[in-house]
Amino acid sequence: MKKILSVLTIIFLSVLFAYAADEDTFSKMDKNKDGKVSKQEYMDAMSEKFDKIDKNHDKILTKEEIRSSGKVDAEKLIKEINPNREEKIIKKMYMQAAEKQFKSIDKNQDGYIDIKEWKIFRSQKNPPALVIFTF
Repeated sequence: MKKILSVLTIIFLSVLFAYAADEDTFSKMDKNKDGKVSKQEYMDAMSEKFDKIDKNHDKILTKEEIRSSGKVDAEKLIKEINPNREEKIIKKMYMQAAEKQFKSIDKNQDGYIDIKEWKIFRSQKNPPALVIFTF
């Protein structure tokens, strides 16, 4: 009985932390704290993330720079974003992918991502690498 209770407690805490992480990520993007993320807020957050990982500031992410972020499969991300299958991602390509991603998250196409849309997107079983890479 104690083992079952321990396992259930661990599962509950894991779900709670995942839920809190989603809320925290959403809050970080929602700069004006209006309860929704505009396209501009989303694109700004994505641009900041790119710049943070681009260690040499050349506006190109190499496989090594992506790997050093420790959050994503570099090969998967490159494959999803770079149509030429080169082993790098140019910032322009990344931002185009981010814009497509915003449109796919914004299910009601109102120009904003609300917390419900964000949670649905984050709960995907096989999310695109870009969403994993975002935060």
